[in-house]
Amino acid sequence: MTEIREFWAMIIGGVSFVAWLVRLEARVNANAKEIARLEIQMDEDRRDAKDSRRETHDLLREVQRDIKLLLGRGHQIHWNDKTNPPR
Repeated sequence: MTEIREFWAMIIGGVSFVAWLVRLEARVNANAKEIARLEIQMDEDRRDAKDSRRETHDLLREVQRDIKLLLGRGHQIHWNDKTNPPR
């Protein structure tokens, strides 16, 4: 009993230190899980952005092809002020 009275401050300090370490480990584990979740979300966002760019690129390619086709028709027919192009 006298040893407890002499070393109570060190015992409380040691118990507090262990409790602090347990809390620190829990916080590290929570942060690691959050980082893993964010990495997965970033991968999904990258995939979605890539798909969106591919769709936009395909649409622009189609529009470009249509414009070239229409311009090619105009060059072949040689429209003038008195004729109207087909609609």
